[in-house]
Amino acid sequence: MARLGEILLSEKVLTARELDSALENHVLHGVKLGTCLVEMGFVTDDDLARCLGKKSGLSFLTKDQLLVLGARNLSLIPPAAIKKHRFIPVGIDGAMLRIATDQDISPRKHAEIEHALGRKIEPVAVSGYAIDIFLEQMFGIQRPGRFLPKYAGAGATEAPPVAAKACEKAAPVIIDGVEWKSLGDVTRDGGPDWTYDDFFKGVPDSGDAPLSLSDAVRQLSHATSRDDVAKTVLDFMANSSETVALVIIKDGVAHGWKASSKRKNIRDFEAFSAPMTTLPELQQCAITGKPYLGSPASAETKLLLQKLNSTAERSAFFPVFLQERVIAVLVCDLSELLNPSVTAQLCRKVSYALGILILRSKLLS
Repeated sequence: MARLGEILLSEKVLTARELDSALENHVLHGVKLGTCLVEMGFVTDDDLARCLGKKSGLSFLTKDQLLVLGARNLSLIPPAAIKKHRFIPVGIDGAMLRIATDQDISPRKHAEIEHALGRKIEPVAVSGYAIDIFLEQMFGIQRPGRFLPKYAGAGATEAPPVAAKACEKAAPVIIDGVEWKSLGDVTRDGGPDWTYDDFFKGVPDSGDAPLSLSDAVRQLSHATSRDDVAKTVLDFMANSSETVALVIIKDGVAHGWKASSKRKNIRDFEAFSAPMTTLPELQQCAITGKPYLGSPASAETKLLLQKLNSTAERSAFFPVFLQERVIAVLVCDLSELLNPSVTAQLCRKVSYALGILILRSKLLS
């Protein structure tokens, strides 16, 4: 299935540079891509809704239509459910309840919603921007993306210089020797939620100022290769962990990506590989999609940590997604300086950055 960005480009309502600029804000701020595009003035909500309908194959509503129909049918679903699940009731067709949503609803999710509501439902496509506007007007919930700069007007087709530079330098994403050029070949954003100058001048020594999370996110938004992404992660994590590694997960096997110990790169880590079944802590993180924090129990995991020169008694494993699949795991020492919540935020931004690299690669191929 074609992705939203591809459809908008094919419909000629968006330029590649505008898309690239919106992708940067998607990563920097975690705002949905469609919302970024509308808030930045690159596309109208009407065009976005039409393209979402084409992407999903569903009937669709614009923002203005949602506001009218949603307000008229508001009593059909409890307000708490509307705010929590972002399902807006927009009408009834016989015994069928029409629900406007910005989510892709799987058959299983569809059945769960029908069971919870006690009636059949018909999903209707609507943009996340439209739902944000609806929730803001009906319930006073501030919408995300309202702070994004506007580029509409005389220079609407020209993205900021940084975005253009990043787009021109973009390189294909190579993971374990395989070029991931097709978005259809990978499976997280919110639609993966997902959200890349010359910042990379060598690994900083202990005298350099530590990399902040905001700095790291900014670097991720301008990354032009997956190794740029890895370097940013290692630089940031060195603030809290002596040992840091990124491991790629593919076909049930863990492959070394990049690693450092005391801010020095560990050579030949790329040559590491081991079946996931021999690394239960890492495997649990990959299968559940949740961080694992604790003392490694398996001999193989301990050997991996020895290879990484880790002397910590406890370790942490954080998943990195591409849409709904864990494709890498961040491994680090579980020190007193480590903030799991901040590290999880970093991994979420890494997921966005990798997704954008793939899209840029496809656009430039």
